[in-house]
Formats: sequence, C-alpha cells, structure tokens
Amino acid sequence: MDFTAVMGNDVEYYQVAMTILSEETKKREFGSLEAIRDNFPKTVLTMDRFNLGNFGGIRVVNVIDWMLGR
Repeated sequence: MDFTAVMGNDVEYYQVAMTILSEETKKREFGSLEAIRDNFPKTVLTMDRFNLGNFGGIRVVNVIDWMLGR
C-alpha cells in the first residue's frame, strides 16, 4: 500500500499505479490491499481511463478525477 489517510476513526488505504492493464500489475497492486483484513475503504489510483469501478470491494479510480473530487 502506498499511503493511508486517517481522519478521526476513519481510515482509507490507497495504492497508486500508472496503469493496471496487465494482469501481473493488477495482481501486485490489488494484492497489497487484499492483504488488509478490515472493512475500511481501499482504492487503487491509476492514470487509466477505462476498467474503472469496484472489483472485490476495491475501488479503481482515475487519479486525475480523484484529485478533482469527481
């Protein structure tokens, strides 16, 4: 996991990757978040513009959209 955001009792975990188009990269990036066994939000931030959404409880978000609050 690349960074954690904590506000009070709320925690969010983030993994950052330029792209997660290859299966190898996807496994690596998701693996670190899947290893965390709590129910706080987990997000992969990427420059990808497609294959975004929710995969097994892990959100995949375009990093520019995330920075702009979209």
